[in-house]
Formats: sequence, structure tokens, C-alpha cells
Amino acid sequence: MNHVAHCLLSYPNEELLIGNFIGDYIKGSAWKKFPGGIQKGILFHRFIDALADEHPTLRALIESMRPFAGRFAGPVADVLCDHLLCRRWEECVPYLDFEYFAHWAYAGLSSYCAYMPEPLRQRWPKMLHARFLHLYRSRDGFAWTLERFAQRLSSPIDCLGVLQHLDSKSLSLEADLPRLFSDLEIATRQWRLIHMD
Repeated sequence: MNHVAHCLLSYPNEELLIGNFIGDYIKGSAWKKFPGGIQKGILFHRFIDALADEHPTLRALIESMRPFAGRFAGPVADVLCDHLLCRRWEECVPYLDFEYFAHWAYAGLSSYCAYMPEPLRQRWPKMLHARFLHLYRSRDGFAWTLERFAQRLSSPIDCLGVLQHLDSKSLSLEADLPRLFSDLEIATRQWRLIHMD
């Protein structure tokens, strides 16, 4: 799962949101340097990643990306998952309007942007201007996001192959998304009950 899912699973806690958002950038025990609420968000991010990586739906999606992305199949599947989640938003998230959620996330991340690691903080104004969560809603936005993501990788991936696979297999790729997200919601709700004050 990528930005959309991580932000959504943090709703409506802004400290959880920023910690979750920066989670990929915080390695080892560096999470201990942050304020308590943000620490929990970083650990929450790690919990979500570990949980999603073991889910059969995401594992199958990763394998479907292997011919196009090789060793980057996992991260590419995460980006694709966000796009598929947005396509099935009303089914997966019937309790929360997307526009309201996105506005909340943009505002919350902006108010805590001082806690972003430097590479992310430098990119943040452009991400906000592009309304990066909205980009996942359309095929063109997903394609643009995938291309920018690919530019940061150490070896090339077949972005066109990913898009063609999406076009030909979209219904089957989407089919298990509601179950995946429901499972994540249940598990993360339990985590929050245990770990949040």
C-alpha cells in the first residue's frame, strides 16, 4: 500500500498521519527521535507494510507485476494498489468522502511538514501543488505517478507494460481489493486500540 492507503488508515489522527507518511524514510531506531505521537505513526507504517506484504491479495498483485518491474515489483504493486483503491473508493470506503479525506490529509501533512526528512520536505510543495492523492484516481494520474516513481529507481521498469496489464486485467486486479482493504482496516483498528492512548 502506498500514500493513499497509509493516509487513509491514519484518519483522523494527524500525528499518526505524518508518522505514517514519513515511515519509509525512517530506518532502524531513528523513530525514537520523534515526538511520541509521530513515533506511533512510524511504527504504524511498519505494521501496515508487514501486514500487507503477507496478504494473499497483495502477494498475487506483486507476482503479476514481476514481469514488468522485477525486483521493484513490490513497490510498483503498492502504487497500483492505491490506484485500484481509488477506483473502488465508494465500495471500500463508503463512510468517508474522498474530497473531504484528501483535504484533511493535505492540511495535516502541511501542518507537520517540519518533521519530514529533507528529501521528502523538498518534494512536498510540488506534491501538494499536484494534489498527489488525487492523481491516483485516474489512469492518466496513475501513469504520471508511476513514471515519476520509476525515475527514482536504480534500474528501469516497464511502465508501459504495467499500464497495458492494468488495461487488460483491471477487473480481475480490482476484484479482491475490497477484501484486502477490509482486512487491513480490521487489523489496524485493533493495533490502534492497543497502542494509542
